[in-house]
Amino acid sequence: MTQAGHEAEEVKDVVWTYAGWTVIILICIGAGIFIGYTLWGNASSLQRDLSAVTEQVNTLKNERETLKSQLALCTRDKDACQKQAAAGGGAGR
Repeated sequence: MTQAGHEAEEVKDVVWTYAGWTVIILICIGAGIFIGYTLWGNASSLQRDLSAVTEQVNTLKNERETLKSQLALCTRDKDACQKQAAAGGGAGR
């Protein structure tokens, strides 16, 4: 009879051990999900930062294209002036 009671206690201890580990794991997972959601959930601040930076990048790209086209026009005009000066031989002085 003592053997059956002893085995029942061992089973109960094993069940409590596994139940304890399960509770600890679930608490850790829940804490991780909670912390992750609070820090990065919906990420509204990150979305605001991303849209601001994207707008700034687009503005800089547009300015770069404008400057490239202005440089191309100036280079074209300079080449035209140099050709005209070379063709005229400086006779306009």
